[in-house]
Amino acid sequence: MAVVAAAMLGMSAAGNVAVAGSATTTVTITASGCGLHPWCHKPATPTVQRSTKVVWKNMTLVPHDVMPCTEAACKVSPGAGTDKVASPTINPNKTYTFTFLHPGTYVYDCLWHGYAVMHGTIIVH
Repeated sequence: MAVVAAAMLGMSAAGNVAVAGSATTTVTITASGCGLHPWCHKPATPTVQRSTKVVWKNMTLVPHDVMPCTEAACKVSPGAGTDKVASPTINPNKTYTFTFLHPGTYVYDCLWHGYAVMHGTIIVH
């Protein structure tokens, strides 16, 4: 009965308010088709709308994370986004989800492997 009532109110069974028109984009962390690098993000630069949930799915055999770049660490501009995307360790066959609420460009890398090996960019409109 609680699930039905929650659905009628636009809420999940956990009580979270559902965002009307929210979308999900998946970024796969893979070891396939990465050129000279052992791992990469696919797509490497997705463009999404505000309130989009981005799900990073680790399909490799090693842990990774998603951390915002700094110019000092990545040697590139970190972008102009204000959301603070930063994941815990994403173990093999696990995911990390982050909802982007503000427009901007978000440059990130994997601290385990560094910008030169693994990085990506999320563009939010």
